[in-house]
Amino acid sequence: MSDLDNYWLRKSRISRRRLLGSSAAAGIGLGALGLVGCGDDDDDDDAEPTSPPTGGTTAASPSAAASPSAAAKQKGGVGHFVSANNTWDTFDVDRSRFSPVAWLMGYTNLGVTQWQSFTNSKLEGGIAETWEQPDKNTTTFKIRQNVYWHNKPPVNGRQAVADDVVQFILRNKNGKTSDGVDDPNFYRKAAYQNVDKVEAVDKFTAKVTFSKPDPFFLTTLAGSYSKVQAPEAIKAFEKDYANMKADLVIGTGAFVLKDWSAEGKSSWVRHDKFHEQVNFDGINWLPLFTDQSAQEAAFRQKQIDIFAPTQNAVIEALNKELQGKITETKVFSGNPQAGTYYGGAAPWNNPNLIGAIFRAFDRRSLVNSLLQGKAALAGNIPPTQSAFGITEKELITFPGYLEDRAKEEAEAKKMWDANGGPGLGEIIVDIPDIWEGLYSGGSALITNQLKKVLGNTFTAKIEPYSTITGKLVKQQYGNGKNNIWYGWITEISDPEPTLLNYLQWNSSQPQFQQFGVKIDKVDTLTAQSMAEFDIAKRQETAKEVERELLKAYGAGVHYSLVAVNSSLAWNYVKRAEVVPFVTTHQTGNQFYFDQKDPTWSGRPA
Repeated sequence: MSDLDNYWLRKSRISRRRLLGSSAAAGIGLGALGLVGCGDDDDDDDAEPTSPPTGGTTAASPSAAASPSAAAKQKGGVGHFVSANNTWDTFDVDRSRFSPVAWLMGYTNLGVTQWQSFTNSKLEGGIAETWEQPDKNTTTFKIRQNVYWHNKPPVNGRQAVADDVVQFILRNKNGKTSDGVDDPNFYRKAAYQNVDKVEAVDKFTAKVTFSKPDPFFLTTLAGSYSKVQAPEAIKAFEKDYANMKADLVIGTGAFVLKDWSAEGKSSWVRHDKFHEQVNFDGINWLPLFTDQSAQEAAFRQKQIDIFAPTQNAVIEALNKELQGKITETKVFSGNPQAGTYYGGAAPWNNPNLIGAIFRAFDRRSLVNSLLQGKAALAGNIPPTQSAFGITEKELITFPGYLEDRAKEEAEAKKMWDANGGPGLGEIIVDIPDIWEGLYSGGSALITNQLKKVLGNTFTAKIEPYSTITGKLVKQQYGNGKNNIWYGWITEISDPEPTLLNYLQWNSSQPQFQQFGVKIDKVDTLTAQSMAEFDIAKRQETAKEVERELLKAYGAGVHYSLVAVNSSLAWNYVKRAEVVPFVTTHQTGNQFYFDQKDPTWSGRPA
C-alpha cells in the first residue's frame, strides 16, 4: 500500500471536489471557509467545477437576498470566535499582506465589488450597487446612495460617494504614499496598471477607462485586500497605520471596530447605518489560536461558537459526546504550507541546490505525522483552485512528490553533494511562531528531515511572521545567506490563479523579486493569459505554468501541502458559504444565530 492510500482524503473517500476549505492561518474560528475543488482521478462524480466570472459581464444585478430571506434571519447575539495571535503588519489594507488584516477589514470595509458566492462564482456590488460595461475598455459603477462611513473622525459618518472609489483606484494604481513616494508595499499595484483613467462622472457614478481590456478587474476589486478606505482617513492616518489601534479603522462595512489588541482580542458592534440587515449585535475575537485545550474548554461551555481541533481524537470525542448538537465540516485550509528562498543570487541561484531542498522535504511524512493524515499534496495551484491545476495523479510524477521516497532522497543527496551543498555548513530554517504553536514539534520534524537527507545541520529559528515577511521583501532568504523558511504562505484570494501567477512569477513584476528564479516560458505564458478572456484557455495555461514551476523545483517556493481542517459548530450557528477565501464581508447579512434551536439554551450572553 502506498503512502497516498493512508491519506485522510482517501480513507474517508472524500474527493477534492467535495471538500470545502478554511483559512487556517488566519486562525479565525468564524472562518471555516473553502471552495469545492476538483481533480482527483478517483473522484466518483463527474460534476464540473465552477469557474470564476470573466470581465465580459455586461451588468451587475442588485444584491439578491440569500436563502433564507433577510427577514427570516434572526437578529441578535454576539459572535464569539477565535483569532490569530499577534500576526499583523498595518491597518492600511492597501499595503497589507497579512491574512488577519484581510479578515478584520472584511467586517469593517466594503470593496467596490465583492463575492456574493465563491461557490457559484457570483459577484455582487459592494459600495457599487451595479456596474455596466458598454465596451471592453470601459466600466461604469453606480454607487449605492444608502452607504455611509462609520461615525469616527475625521470621516464622521458621511455618505459614500463616487470620488471615494476614484481615489481608491488611483492610490492602488500609482502605488505612492501621500507625499508622492513610491512604496513597494502596495502589493496589488500591478493589478491596476490597465487603468488608463478613472473619474467621477457625477456624485454617484465612477467611470474607469482601460488602456486595454482587462479580464480580471472586477475580481481584483472584489479581492480580500481590495477594501475602500476613506480619502480623509488615509490623509490623517497614513503615517500611523502601523501603530495599530481601533480608531484608525473606518469603513462602510457591517461592523464597527471598537476595541483591538495585538494579541488578538478584539470586538466589533453592528454598523446601524449599513445598507442591509446586520444580524449579529457584535463580534468578539478571543486570542486562543495556539491553545487547543483552552479552545476546547471554551467550545464546550459555548464561550466560542466554532472550534477547529487539530487532533483526530478530540474531534471523535466531541462528535460522540455532543452528537446531534454540533455539526462537523471538513474543509481545506485557505493557506497552503510552503516557504521560500531567493534564487537571484548565491547560494540558491543554483537550481540543483534548491532542487535538493525541494526533494528532501518529505511531504507525506508531514501529512501523516504532523497533520494526522488530514492534508493533500499541493503545487503552486492548490486543490481549492484545481479547475486550473494538474491532477494529483500527475503531480506525484514530479520530483519532490514521488511515491518512491528512497529514490527521492538519493537524488536529492546527489544533487546537493555535486553542487557544493555540504560546504554551506549550517542552514537556518525560520519557522513562524504561530505555526509552531499550532503544530508543536513541527520545526524539529522539518529540520530533522532535511538533515537526514542532505547531511548539513539545519537549525530551526522560531520567528514572528512580521520578521519573516520583512526578510522576504528584502530578499534575505538566500542572497548570500544560508537560510530558508517554512510555514503558511499568503491565503488563496481568488478562485482563479491566473492573476496571481502573473504578479508572482512574471519577471517584470515586483513580487517576482522576492524569488528571482526567471523562467522564460513562464514569462510568456503568464503574459499571454492576462489578455485571454476564454476561461478554458486560461485553465490550460495555468496548468502549463504549474508544470514549469514544478520542473524548476518551485522556482523559489518549496510548495508542499494544503491541510484539511475539521470545523465544529454548535447547531445554533447558521453560517455563510464555506469556502477557502476570506468571507468576513458576508458575515453581516449571511451569518445569524438560530435562537430557537435547542442548543442555544445555556449559551452565555
